[in-house]
Amino acid sequence: MRFSLLAILILLTACSEKPVEKPKESSPRLPKITHFYGNAASVPKGESLTLCYGTENIDSVTITPSDDKDLRPALNRCIAHRPTKDTTYVMTAKGPGGETTASFSVRIGPSSPGNKERVLIQSFLSLGAGPFNAGARVQLCYTTDGATAVSVQPAAPAKLVPGTNQCFVVSPDKTTTYVLSATAADGASDRMQVTVPVH
Repeated sequence: MRFSLLAILILLTACSEKPVEKPKESSPRLPKITHFYGNAASVPKGESLTLCYGTENIDSVTITPSDDKDLRPALNRCIAHRPTKDTTYVMTAKGPGGETTASFSVRIGPSSPGNKERVLIQSFLSLGAGPFNAGARVQLCYTTDGATAVSVQPAAPAKLVPGTNQCFVVSPDKTTTYVLSATAADGASDRMQVTVPVH
């Protein structure tokens, strides 16, 4: 009798306990493109365009068209691209919370006076995501093909030379656009620019 009573009490106690609820998993935050734009709506034929973008809550980013192999999530970053025709740039950002896109278009205008439409600068970009603190050291790298002389404005502290994967360091105290110029022995010239964002 005692055994039966004890068994009944155990059963009643077990039945009265509420099932433990599993904690709800929080949903991943949605990916966000905070900005995506070019520095001009029209670009002279043969010259480069600066594209700037910012992202949040993402793992990867692509821009089409673009030949930059160093695209990555960043709060504010700028790259250069040389469009050959009227172009719509599409940026795709992906993260745990999904995928989002943004786009803008540029038109190709007439060539600048004296521009022989010769490509001497293959790439020109800044290393690091930015925005940077005022006075911080920022590395800018470029690659040229066929150039005999290279210069940049605002001027760099070191003399620039043509070549592949050449780099120099700047320390801007405000957001600055650097314009790289290259010339060839036959008088052809080329320019490309990149903007370094500063807090």
